[in-house]
Amino acid sequence: MSAGNARSREAAFARRTQLFLPADRPERAAKAATSGADAVLVDLEDSLPPDGRPAARAGLAGLVAAVRAARPVPVLVRVNSDDLAVDVEAAVLAAADGVLVPKVESAATVHEVEDLLDDAERRHGLPAGSLEVQLLVETPRGLLAAADIAAAGARTVAMVLGVEDLAAELDVDPTSPYADLRWAHATVLCAARAHGLAPYGLLGSLTNFRDLPALAEDARRSRGFGYLGALCIHPAQVEVLAEAFGPTAEEVAHAEAVVAAMEQAEREGHAAAQLDGRMVDTPVAVRARRLLARAHRPSAG
Repeated sequence: MSAGNARSREAAFARRTQLFLPADRPERAAKAATSGADAVLVDLEDSLPPDGRPAARAGLAGLVAAVRAARPVPVLVRVNSDDLAVDVEAAVLAAADGVLVPKVESAATVHEVEDLLDDAERRHGLPAGSLEVQLLVETPRGLLAAADIAAAGARTVAMVLGVEDLAAELDVDPTSPYADLRWAHATVLCAARAHGLAPYGLLGSLTNFRDLPALAEDARRSRGFGYLGALCIHPAQVEVLAEAFGPTAEEVAHAEAVVAAMEQAEREGHAAAQLDGRMVDTPVAVRARRLLARAHRPSAG
């Protein structure tokens, strides 16, 4: 992995929130940028009709620039699986920071996206590897190939489970109290972690964006499940998700105590320590250091 790709993955692990911005709504650029989201996802896919895509592509560079003018935040473009070549080209021409690829079902799609990015960057004089890739797994075929998908790309920094599309294919109502897609979440999350990618997701649904207390609870459960952050469809969700996916003050204090106890034990030649009646060993200290890194994260861009 190149140094640039390593930095991109490090930045992806620091993000908690990424906010969708419809590509045909330039008047929302400043609001999206200043929402506090760690990245803005300009959407060429679900949030606009197919016949609106050409005009949105034509205005993509201006929209990306408008977001950055309001606040210097990473800007990615969600492309279309059936328009990969033209959408990737538009993202490169717009000087986006990356692309979010939906409905990924095979490693071949990841290779195709990377080939398109390599070619476009070369033709337009951009440094190789300028754009990162994030992947949406949204179908049963994609779930069956999740490990291969996660391993396929040098540019890939994150994976996300697309709950709504998957639920539609499975004939499941994700808002039902009886719905249980944790098996699908676990598949994507483990594939991502196994290959050094940031896992983003929510165990519930984002569609009821006005019920912020329920969203906060869902985010806390999702963090406990192993997710690092989530995608947002409304600016009101950003602050709620950022707080829920971040460590609490109590967790930070405990992690600091764990690290201090472990460092003291190591200075004394021991491989473990005791803290508040519990053993602290290497795995506990590793989790504590990672938690502190997330709590004191640098700019997520």
